[in-house]
Amino acid sequence: MPALDENVSDTSKRQHPAFADFCVYDAWKIQDEKKDKFFVGIKLEENLPKIYFPMGFRKPSAEKTSDEECRRDFCKLVAVLCDKSLQKYFSGEELKKSSLDFPFDAFLSVLQYYLDFGYFIESEAIYKKGFSGKISWPKTVKSFKPQVVQSENAQGQSRHQVVYLNLVTRKSRFREDNLITIVHKFCVKEAARLIGPLYGVSEKDVDEPEFTFDYDLFAETILNKIEDTFNDKHLELFRAMFKVLRYIAKKENRKKDDSTSGFLFGVSTFAPVWEAMVDRIFGNLPPGFRKDDFNPHLKYVAENDTNSNGSEYGKLDGDRRSTLRPDTIMILGRDHDNAAKNVEGDELFILDSKFYKFGMTKNRNDLPGAESVCKQMAYAEFVESMKSEELAEYEGKTFSLDRIYNAFIMPYCAEKREKSFSMVRKGYIYGDWKDRSKPYRKIACILLDVKSVMENYSASASAQRELRNIIAGKKRND
Repeated sequence: MPALDENVSDTSKRQHPAFADFCVYDAWKIQDEKKDKFFVGIKLEENLPKIYFPMGFRKPSAEKTSDEECRRDFCKLVAVLCDKSLQKYFSGEELKKSSLDFPFDAFLSVLQYYLDFGYFIESEAIYKKGFSGKISWPKTVKSFKPQVVQSENAQGQSRHQVVYLNLVTRKSRFREDNLITIVHKFCVKEAARLIGPLYGVSEKDVDEPEFTFDYDLFAETILNKIEDTFNDKHLELFRAMFKVLRYIAKKENRKKDDSTSGFLFGVSTFAPVWEAMVDRIFGNLPPGFRKDDFNPHLKYVAENDTNSNGSEYGKLDGDRRSTLRPDTIMILGRDHDNAAKNVEGDELFILDSKFYKFGMTKNRNDLPGAESVCKQMAYAEFVESMKSEELAEYEGKTFSLDRIYNAFIMPYCAEKREKSFSMVRKGYIYGDWKDRSKPYRKIACILLDVKSVMENYSASASAQRELRNIIAGKKRND
């Protein structure tokens, strides 16, 4: 999508609130129980947009806060929320509670064109006899016969020239009553209402549409223009207008009691986005393996069932309730520099992404609870119990199954960043019904800087090695 902080014309001459005034970086601290502490994205509050950043996202320092820096933060937030590859991690219920279909690029294009050129007004060519205007040579040649004129050059030599004593010229006349202009005015009005305040444009600055919203009429007008237009700038505008119309139509068709009606763009909880980004950075499986291979399953044996192994159960909406699913599996060789094969000692890390506020509060009550701890234990015990032929070799190497680690990955706000990904270990959690002789029974509590993750959540070998060293205690920074 376009760079949001660069694509809108300068509005510095207008009197409007600073961009930072629309940004909320610490909603999780709100004490009012009626306020939503978990929403991330943009809401309309008292007819003004408010931008809610995820918990742990570093707020610009008070003395350095600027519109430019806040706009960059906003761009990054929108880019993350628009990433379709992250949305596949959402459950059906999480998607239902989110509003991620807002076409920011389209609204910005509509607003940009208006700020640069005003309303789109279609023009028509007017041809007439005369010398005022741009000469239309094809029509002139067809309409008039030229005159041959004899003249002399500077050397006194005679020459003949073809001269047109009458010309056909072309002028453009703007059609103020054109329907495409009315549709553009409607789209500009919506853009000004929804995102205009972020760029110093209010509803009062733009014209009221002449028509009420008529999707069929407006869409037909736009589609006809797209089909007949070859001007790239106009095509970009028309396509953006069509996206705006489709979004408005979809919003009008939603029920009035829709729980996302106050949302402009965003998610009701950032937890699935956090899980998706962490998995993208740290997920690392050997060729031929899938994350599903590490899922423990529940099985039911009916009374007097001849099959003593039982069977899985509980399929609901395509999601098996009898299956446990770890968030992220990271497998690394302990000796990356040794090129010899059959080097034992590969380490397997089971990561559970928790978007909990422990990293901000340091309050132990904000740590993962017993249910999460038991799940991590179950994942590790399942991997440990897998048959050697199932998990024995990949690319000629073998697993050392006593090297299994568990970790919770939680957000925090790093005061300063010395590396691409700022991470720190803050102790571990264990269950007192188990001894701590095996590494996975001590579940490491890892804090990961939110802003650095959102800036780059591609797979990172260096980040994986750094995390491995911290979890395994090879680098203690807690």
